Amino acid sequence: MRYVSFPRLREGMVLGSNIYGDKLEVIMGQRLILSDAHIRRLNELGYPGVYIMDNLSQDVVVQDIIPSELRLAAIKAARDLRRQAERMDPKNPRKTSVAPQQKIVLPIIEALIDNKRRVVDLIDLKPFENYDFYHAANVVVLSLLLGVEMGISGTQLYELGMASLLYDLGNIFLPKGILQQPGKLSPAEYETVKKHTEIGFEFLRDNFDISIDACVGALHHHEHYDGSGYPYGLKKNKISIYGRIIALTDVFDALVSRRPFREPLLPPEAMELIQSQSGTKFDPEIVRVLGRVVSLFPAGTCVQLSSGVRCMVVQNYVADPEHPRLRLLGNMSATPLYIDLQNDPAFAHLKVSHILEV
Repeated sequence: MRYVSFPRLREGMVLGSNIYGDKLEVIMGQRLILSDAHIRRLNELGYPGVYIMDNLSQDVVVQDIIPSELRLAAIKAARDLRRQAERMDPKNPRKTSVAPQQKIVLPIIEALIDNKRRVVDLIDLKPFENYDFYHAANVVVLSLLLGVEMGISGTQLYELGMASLLYDLGNIFLPKGILQQPGKLSPAEYETVKKHTEIGFEFLRDNFDISIDACVGALHHHEHYDGSGYPYGLKKNKISIYGRIIALTDVFDALVSRRPFREPLLPPEAMELIQSQSGTKFDPEIVRVLGRVVSLFPAGTCVQLSSGVRCMVVQNYVADPEHPRLRLLGNMSATPLYIDLQNDPAFAHLKVSHILEV
C-alpha cells in the first residue's frame, strides 16, 4: 500500500483504506476501484490524497499507531463533545460527566503503551468538512504518544489525554468564520482570537468534571517557550507540561494537513519548521521526542537518495526517522533489492534527499 496525492490519482487505482464522508460514514471502501467521479468527490471533500494498493507497493504494510476503529471513535468523540459544548449555557454552568470521553482516552493510552513500535508511520487523511474533529483526535493521539515516550504515566497521562481532547473548546465562543479566514488576521481580530484560551479555561473548569491541571494544560497551549505566547507570556517550565506538549502537537498536525487555503507540508518540511522554532516557540526536549516518533518518510512513500537512486520506503525504525529500509524502484530482476540505511554499513553514506511523486 502506498500514498498517492490527489494530482496523481488516476482512474482504475485501487483504494487501500476506507474514506469517510461528512457524517463520518464510509463512502468509499477499501479495495474500491476508483473512477473519475470518485476522484472528483475526494477533491471536493478536501482529501489531500489516498492510500492505494498496487503491485509497486505490495510488500509495504502501512499501519496506524492505534487501531483504526479507535481513531474513528476518537474523531466521533471530538465531534460529539463539540456539539455538546455548543448546546451548553456558559452563563449557567453545571458539572458535566466526561465518562464518554474517558472511554476513548483510556483505550488510546492502553493501545499506545501496548504498542512496542511507537512510531507515526502514515500520512493522515482529513477532509475539509470535519477537519476540527480529525485534528482534535490526532492531537490526542500524538500528545499521548509523546507523553508515553517522555515517561508520563498514570493519572498524569489521563489528564494529558483529557486536556488534549478539550483544549480548543474555547473556539466555539469566537465569531463564526474567524478561524477559517485565509488571510492574515487584523490586530483587532488577533486580539479576539487570543481570548479563546482564557474563555475555554473558564468553560472547562466550570462545566466539566476534570482536574484543574487538565484545564490549565488547555489554557497554556498558546504559550511559547521563550515567553512570547499568550495569554500570560509564561516561559519554559512555568508553562504546564500538558500545555507544552499540546502546543507542539497542535501545530505539527496542522502543518501536515490540507486546508482550503493551503496545501499540506510534507513531514520533513513540517519537522524542519518545528525544529527551527525549538527553544523559542517550543520546548526543545519535546521537539526532540517528536523527532524520534514521527516518520519523515512514511511507509509507502517514494523517495530519491543522495546517490540519485529512486526507492520506496518499506519500513521505518523507531527513534531513527532519517534511516528507513527501502526497496529499489525500477529493478528489472525478479528478486526485489532492498537498501537498509540503518543496519547496512555499505549504505551508511546515503541519505534520503527528497520525496518523489510517483
